[in-house]
Amino acid sequence: MWAYIFGGRVDYGKVHSEKYGHARYGREFPGVLKDLGQTEAHKKINLIGHSFGGPTVKTVAALFAFGSEEERNGTPPEELSPLFAGGHGDLLHTVTTLSGVNNGTTLADFFGNKGMSVAVYGLMAFITLLGNTPFTKFLDYSTAQWGNMPLREDANGIYLKNLLKYPAAARAMDRNKTFDSIFHEMQIEVIQEYINPSLQYPKNTYFFAQRAVGTKTGKNGNPVPDIHAMIPPCWLVGQLTGNAMLKRLAKYGVRSDINWRKTDGLVNLVGQSAPLNTVYEEADYNTDFKPGIWYNMPPERGDHSLWVGWFVPAAKYNAIFDRMIDLYRSLPDG
Repeated sequence: MWAYIFGGRVDYGKVHSEKYGHARYGREFPGVLKDLGQTEAHKKINLIGHSFGGPTVKTVAALFAFGSEEERNGTPPEELSPLFAGGHGDLLHTVTTLSGVNNGTTLADFFGNKGMSVAVYGLMAFITLLGNTPFTKFLDYSTAQWGNMPLREDANGIYLKNLLKYPAAARAMDRNKTFDSIFHEMQIEVIQEYINPSLQYPKNTYFFAQRAVGTKTGKNGNPVPDIHAMIPPCWLVGQLTGNAMLKRLAKYGVRSDINWRKTDGLVNLVGQSAPLNTVYEEADYNTDFKPGIWYNMPPERGDHSLWVGWFVPAAKYNAIFDRMIDLYRSLPDG
């Protein structure tokens, strides 16, 4: 995100890359908003992240504001990325998650570490097959740091020898069961025990958890997926998500709070809500919003794909985003 905004080559951090076993540097970006923070027109930005983009923008906010003490302590000053130096929290106006996996999802816990490892190997195989083709000019999965694909700007053909790099890359990613593997990071205990406690948020930024629910009350009184509110894949997966109330998750309220059974198919309502270890409030669009507080916004009727517009009437889809943007405009510095 830092490189995308300001331009330059992605720096995953000297300490981080050595700890988790991948290359330090990634692709290079031209920069889309190089004057961010330098002009009145581009004073601040509003970050919006869907699904695992939720944890992404949470992390971006923490890094912008506070940087990384680990990187500062382990990197020569002349090599340190400005991102890890911190002190850029005033560049952020709002941070919004859309069905963000902010507190984890029971779906990931249902499959557990073994199931998530299968997912790692499966997706890495898919990416490896496509990662050395012009296809990456349209969709870049950004796993070049693991060595299973070239950087996007270097992809210019189809080289089956790339497959020989796949097992080592997949093993390297999968051995990280707490950080640096999106699959393991979606598990409730990983987010609650490792990710959320590691993040702090700037006090001058507004935080919104936008959520979606596509369940209805079933015959037994528990929420069940509603085929009229979900596309079939989300409805089908929602059968697992809403029922995977595992005993080991009881300490997180999964078995006692009925809102864990309400889902958008892929992520539970509580999973989409504000990080449980933060200061947060239930809100609507008439709330007197304050910076530094997370707000759980009223759930939209729909599934996990609502936010990307799949099978959603254009008027409804645009209205959802217009309402969010109008809210951000009304806030100080809007």
